[in-house]
Amino acid sequence: MKVPYNWLRQYVEIDLPPDELADRLTMAGIEVDSVSLFAPLGENIVVASVEELSRHPRSPNLQVVRVNAGGTPHSVVCGAWNIDVGDKVPLALPGAVLPAGYEIKEAEIKGVLSAGMLCSPVELGLDIVHASENGILVLDGGCSAGEKLDDILFTGEPVLELALTPNRADCLGLLGVAREVAAVTGARLLRPSSKVQETGADILELAGVQIMEPELCSRYTARMMVDVNVAPSPLDMQLKLLAAGIRPINNIVDVTNYVMWETGHPMHAFDYDRLEEGKIIVRRASAGEEIYTLDGVKRTLHSDILVIADSRVPVGIGGVMGGENTEIGEQTRRVLMEAACFDPVNIRKTARYLNLPSEASQRFEKGVDRKGVLFAQDRAAKLVRETAGGKICRGLIDCYPRKYRQPVISLRSSKVNEVLGCPVDSGEIKEILVRLGLEVKEVKGARGRATAGNRFGDQFTVTVPSHRRDLALEVDLIEEIARIKGYNTIPSTLPRGAMIMGRPSRSRRLMARIRDSLVACGLQEVITFSFMNPRRFDELNIPGDDSRRHTVRLKNPLTEEQEVMRTTLVPGMLQVLEYNFNRQVENVLLFELGKVYMPLPGKEKLPREKDMLAFCLSGKTPEENWHIPSRPVDFYNLKGITEALFEDLGIEGCCWRAEELPLLHPTRGAGVFVEEEKRAGFMGILHPFLQEKLGFKQEVFIAELDVDVLLAAASETPSAGKLPRFPAILRDMAFVVPELVTAEELVVEIRRRGGELLEEVKLFDVYKGRQIPEGQVSLAFSLTFRHGGRTLKDEEVDAIQEELKKALSEKYNAVQRELCRAKGAVRKDSSPV
Repeated sequence: MKVPYNWLRQYVEIDLPPDELADRLTMAGIEVDSVSLFAPLGENIVVASVEELSRHPRSPNLQVVRVNAGGTPHSVVCGAWNIDVGDKVPLALPGAVLPAGYEIKEAEIKGVLSAGMLCSPVELGLDIVHASENGILVLDGGCSAGEKLDDILFTGEPVLELALTPNRADCLGLLGVAREVAAVTGARLLRPSSKVQETGADILELAGVQIMEPELCSRYTARMMVDVNVAPSPLDMQLKLLAAGIRPINNIVDVTNYVMWETGHPMHAFDYDRLEEGKIIVRRASAGEEIYTLDGVKRTLHSDILVIADSRVPVGIGGVMGGENTEIGEQTRRVLMEAACFDPVNIRKTARYLNLPSEASQRFEKGVDRKGVLFAQDRAAKLVRETAGGKICRGLIDCYPRKYRQPVISLRSSKVNEVLGCPVDSGEIKEILVRLGLEVKEVKGARGRATAGNRFGDQFTVTVPSHRRDLALEVDLIEEIARIKGYNTIPSTLPRGAMIMGRPSRSRRLMARIRDSLVACGLQEVITFSFMNPRRFDELNIPGDDSRRHTVRLKNPLTEEQEVMRTTLVPGMLQVLEYNFNRQVENVLLFELGKVYMPLPGKEKLPREKDMLAFCLSGKTPEENWHIPSRPVDFYNLKGITEALFEDLGIEGCCWRAEELPLLHPTRGAGVFVEEEKRAGFMGILHPFLQEKLGFKQEVFIAELDVDVLLAAASETPSAGKLPRFPAILRDMAFVVPELVTAEELVVEIRRRGGELLEEVKLFDVYKGRQIPEGQVSLAFSLTFRHGGRTLKDEEVDAIQEELKKALSEKYNAVQRELCRAKGAVRKDSSPV
């Protein structure tokens, strides 16, 4: 936002130097990015009065102009013919350097000495609209000969460039900046006149407005001016616009830009005679509808774009740019002036979609003052009347389907003192808020505790004006008080608070233990994206009715690979494996402890975040030392890591049950259970088909566990029993059972029947061979019996064995098999798969 210094001074009485004003504004939160000079012309370009014109004696295309520059007369040879005696014109004296870098010198032109140069706008570096193209710039008659041109045209004036934050849309107009300057400096605010004289016909006889999309257009106003004369704007208006970075066009268009820069409210002017039936309809575009915008480009629209239309076709894109078909031109005699309020989100999306940013869309995107529309309309009508003549029609069309309600905020002076950390008197609080243009009322009977000599216990109700859309909460008002009072006036203090003993929560402690356990097993932690491509579910053969396919979809994904929130860690882990394999890293032992996101019923509900643990192994184990070589990892490495993890977490009763899972090998996958019945996840080898699809040339072992289940079963307190005082009795039993009977089922039944005397049961042999009938398997168990208070007798254990034999025979058709174990032989510890 460019703020020409002298233009700003028309709205606030200040005498601060521009650099000091920039510092004051920056310290108050309105950052001034730079202070530059607009088109400086230098010392030797002055105002000259034309005293005599005569033809050049040797060239019919030139004339000799005698001018007075406030001292000695000068003769200048000139090729322009648009000046008359008495005109005031710019004169570049010898020694002047024009903006293009050309130095003026005395020169003899075809025998006549020329002591300088009369300048056109182009030669002065001013892109203004001039009545005579390439002619000499004719100045207003009020200036005096000899004055520096910089002082007359305000060229060379300072221009402050503001770097506004998105919440300060009120400072996108000079009046808003003037309000800030008045609040910061205490200067008097000067509001420009908007009084109009309506002498034309009733506007309702000529025009009509219909809003078909009130959610996208909360207010639309229209005024009409007739018998206008389209011509170049007054020179001072053009120069102000140039200083603000806006190119002048004609008096009607320049007025809309002038008022936008003055008030911060964008406006648009239509050639009324080119509007079909004189109607304005605010509606959505039809899909595929087209319009040529003012920049001459054909735009294809869709149904989410708001258009301003007549009774037949669009005549403008609401809040972005007008249409070429109703453009103001030299033939325009009747003007319909628009000032409206559009939905910021819709305008932002439209401008981005069409790649058509504009000063208007920038303001509408941030929100405009809904109550300031009428002032902008009247101000524009007054300026059109002054610059283009004509008549202002009686009345004004104001369609206002969604009224603006000014927010009212309660403010406690005690809260101000608490937040700022320094005392601020209630009177000072009220004064600052009033200077900001807020309406402040003291709440009677709400006086709090006051400090002796000052009032700090008052409470106020503050009505926020419509141009301050950024003020909604009590802390917003406190921030305003702080920045106007001055951040440098707030003393620096160290924060104070009671020290409390802090410690990680149980879940954080246990998750740290999980990490430590897996790292101790030789695994490395990875962190993958929380997003994924839903196509990964098809690659992993996950069924269509699987709950993991119900995902949270992103509205604005960065890439196709990050369309949804993940519901499993497996795809990310496989991508890491693929990345490593592609770089010849074949020995990979990884784990990830992260969240998955499960959607809940209802659009407004946030997804349930669930902690999961995944780890995978591939290649060979790391070498333990020089004499123990590495070996290929297998299922038992995966199972052993899981057992070690459960042991570190104090989880008891863990078991594995063979399962056929979509992404695992049909016969080499298992479900993982804790406390016997609670499913904690799965583990196994990656399905060969999936392995081939991903291009993996070696086996991959993978597991995924539900951390919530693990934490619920975990124990932070280590358990230890007393050393046994009495000897144990060891017995081995082997049973031949159908293949469908699992070892786990037998273990559970043995433990139940063994009672308190059975200390441990362990599977040590699985056998299938010629001695075993087809379709059956031999399972051998080692049983440890012990009594805590005395020595057991063989007869007691024999009775239990007989009971076990009978129970397993009845329940599983188990037949006891005789065992022959060599004395001192090491038992083979085989676990069920």
